[in-house]
Amino acid sequence: SEGQDIARRLGRFLNEQRKEWGDMEPHIYTSTLPRAIETGTICVQELEKPASMEAFSALNPVDVGACHGMTMGDIRQMLGPDQLERMRKNPAHARLPGGESQMDVTKRLEPFIVDYLERQTSPVLVVSHLSTLQILYEYFIGTGGEHRGPFWALQLPVGTVIQLVARFGGASAGVSWEETRFQI
Repeated sequence: SEGQDIARRLGRFLNEQRKEWGDMEPHIYTSTLPRAIETGTICVQELEKPASMEAFSALNPVDVGACHGMTMGDIRQMLGPDQLERMRKNPAHARLPGGESQMDVTKRLEPFIVDYLERQTSPVLVVSHLSTLQILYEYFIGTGGEHRGPFWALQLPVGTVIQLVARFGGASAGVSWEETRFQI
């Protein structure tokens, strides 16, 4: 499948990157959904040297609640134009019935980000789902807070590794992130 092919290419990409990292062992974090764990497992199998892999429910996709399995047309029809307009005007707090908003997912991700990403001194690979990766990207690079645009409008191409490297600008400047994209 295409996903398995991308996972193998990802493993080969990590092998190449490790030449720059020296002996640092990458940490691979996945969601708890089988497709993400399978991607991480295939990637690890491609590696020439070991890497740790761990699954976290914080990396699971945005919960769409009662709309799970519905098409966009079905959702539009169910919600109606007034509800859709309210969601468009307040994307950070917009949620489908019984589902999560962008802010809900950010709050779900924050303990994981602090405990497993920001404190990590070795390279990290996050294998997750588009919605979660969009929100993680916004967290690190985004416009900030509740004034950001809807996460679902952020384009993250399939088969692309987005590398973020922390750059520290002193006590007053804080941390900025240098971004490099690799098509694998």
